[in-house]
Amino acid sequence: MKLRLSKILLAYLFSLLANTSFSQTVTNKYFSVGSYGRIGVGFSPAIAGNVGRSLNLNGMGSIGGRMEEQDYLEMIGALHFAPKINDQKTQINIQTRLALYTTQGQFMGNVTSQSFGGITFSLPEMYAEATNIMGSKWSVWIGARLLRYNDIHIADHFYFDDHSSQGFGIQYKNTSLSLLFPGAVDTTSSLPPYFYLNIVNGTPTLGLRQRTVIIGEHEFKLNEKNTLKLLGEYHHLADATLEDKITPLNYPSDYGWVIGLKHIATLNTPIPGSFNQFAIRYGNRIANGGDGGGSKTWLTYGAPNLGTNNFHEAYSWALIEHIMFNPGNKFSINGYGLYTKSRGAADSLNKAPDYLGRSLFNRKTDFAVGVRTFVYLKDWFHLMNEISFASRKDGTQDAAQMIKFGIIPTFVPTAKRDPWARPHLRLVYTVAHYNDFAKNNLYSPYLQQIGNKSWGHYIGIKTEWWLY
Repeated sequence: MKLRLSKILLAYLFSLLANTSFSQTVTNKYFSVGSYGRIGVGFSPAIAGNVGRSLNLNGMGSIGGRMEEQDYLEMIGALHFAPKINDQKTQINIQTRLALYTTQGQFMGNVTSQSFGGITFSLPEMYAEATNIMGSKWSVWIGARLLRYNDIHIADHFYFDDHSSQGFGIQYKNTSLSLLFPGAVDTTSSLPPYFYLNIVNGTPTLGLRQRTVIIGEHEFKLNEKNTLKLLGEYHHLADATLEDKITPLNYPSDYGWVIGLKHIATLNTPIPGSFNQFAIRYGNRIANGGDGGGSKTWLTYGAPNLGTNNFHEAYSWALIEHIMFNPGNKFSINGYGLYTKSRGAADSLNKAPDYLGRSLFNRKTDFAVGVRTFVYLKDWFHLMNEISFASRKDGTQDAAQMIKFGIIPTFVPTAKRDPWARPHLRLVYTVAHYNDFAKNNLYSPYLQQIGNKSWGHYIGIKTEWWLY
């Protein structure tokens, strides 16, 4: 009897193990992989140590040219399935994106997280979405995603409608509504502060407060070649606490709003792919973000009004012109113009204190124009050239300005005469000239390494790819 009971118990345990093992075995066949990446080597001959540095102006990121960008990798995995219910299908996608980049320099292949140029890991995307629900025009998504649309690739600038954050959204035909909840746990940030000191029973603890962003978007298909997009946003930042009115770093709630208009036109050229894009956007109060080469409206710019503890007078204007022109199979041209003007809520037009008493600029103006040309010498060999002008004026000081030229012979193994053909294997040479103010105030990562020079040089061997 005991032996029989032991056999039954053993068989039951094996059954549990088998079922557990089976439940954790991945059998889904509808899986896709994508990637975006760039990697290479670069150096600046005039810098001691020869480490390559960006020639662009401070505060403008890759606006002005991105050929000196550091190593970066995105790996994307997605599951796809379409359950059929009553002959109607819903397309379901679950996507995760892993991003890796170096904090300093181009040393992706020979570092650890503890060394110079350590690698940073992030998950900018992890979401699920259902599109064409039951054969309808409805779609929904929940999670964190790179919710962004048109970009100026040669300046790495996603303008107008970069809503990359965590939240959820719903769409019907050409109309979408999204709710995002961006926040920050960085207790050194105060624009505006997402943290506060919550004193419960006499014990101070760190608390966080939530920003809620409601976004409405609608696209009008004017005709086959013209699309008009309307954008509206409302931002709300909650009170730190409702009861405690005297604890340091507890501030009243605040809000902001955004309106914008973007026009996209397809141009008639012998080679398809030509377009013109124009966008204008205005952000108010805490929704006046758009700095450092980015355009996210929830990254509030400038100093607060310390009398009212809010951003009542803050604003930002952003205008973009972007064109791609393919006149034939010998030549293509891609150009852009960018203008942003932002102001914080303080009275000062120069510097003002933030909530932590640190002085920062309360007004800035960015202006940049750039052109990249593609000369298709062979199907597999393209000569890219770039010329850019960038100007950055912080506060009441003079504008820092840079003119940059690049020549980039490029091997294209796909042998396509197309500005979007990838991968690219490039030889890069860029040279920049700075005005006196930029030179004397070391207004670029390059100048901060070499000192007050009028000229900057960068040489590199780079590759860039994407697979979506």
